[in-house]
Amino acid sequence: MEKLKNLWDDKLWFKILVIVVILALSYWFGIIAILLGFILFIYAIVTVIRKYIFKKNTRFKVRYILLSFLALTIMGGYGYAQTHPEEMEQSRIRQQETKKAAETKKDEDAKKAAKAKKAEDAKKAAKAKKAEDAKKAAKAKKAEDAKKAEDAKKAEAAKQAEAAKQAEAAKQAEVARQAEAAKQAEAAKQAEVARQAEAAKQAEAARQAEAAKQAEAARQAEAARQAEAARQAEAAAQAQAAAQTEQNGNSSGYTRDANGRWHRSNGQFASKKEIAAAGLVW
Repeated sequence: MEKLKNLWDDKLWFKILVIVVILALSYWFGIIAILLGFILFIYAIVTVIRKYIFKKNTRFKVRYILLSFLALTIMGGYGYAQTHPEEMEQSRIRQQETKKAAETKKDEDAKKAAKAKKAEDAKKAAKAKKAEDAKKAAKAKKAEDAKKAEDAKKAEAAKQAEAAKQAEAAKQAEVARQAEAAKQAEAAKQAEVARQAEAAKQAEAARQAEAAKQAEAARQAEAARQAEAARQAEAAAQAQAAAQTEQNGNSSGYTRDANGRWHRSNGQFASKKEIAAAGLVW
């Protein structure tokens, strides 16, 4: 075994020879090759679990195992098909027969289901018809009862309407009597109110005339008082202005004669411009 391992590691021709021999054996013994291929596929899955989940080192690489699986499976399947054509044909025939039997069974099941559905639909239709007949009978009975109840209700309503009509006539007569009495009372009340309003209007007119007379007297008295006050204020203002003018004239050297003309200190007449510049009143 050691020598074979060294040949595998060192000699390329040995690797090629081994691969060719394995492929040839796979061609001639297809069933065994396919079985070995599935074993290698399972081993590849175990190797992946050991390497990536349990983090353990593996002796062979996963890609080489998968390549071996594909090579054995493909070569084994092709070789078996070439070396056992009659078995492949029988297998194909069996598959066709199985498929045909399945389709036949499927058709029969479909026919049975359709037949059962048809029977079920007929049963449902009969039940629905029966229910519809019962519903129609109940509806007719209900309509008859409703008609009888409606007739009785109409008779009762007519009786109540007649009684209500008589009661309404009596009520309207009473209302008319009360309305007439209320109308007469309202007329008397309005006449009394009109009389009281006229008396109040006359009293209000007299009061307003008296108030207007008093207001006019007060206004005239107030006007006289304001005129007197204005006259007194005007006189006081004139006196104050005269005193102020006299004082200003004496202090500035100007004098005023009896005619209201201003003179300089040397006795000559002063102009309006001079008097205004001196702050005096012409």
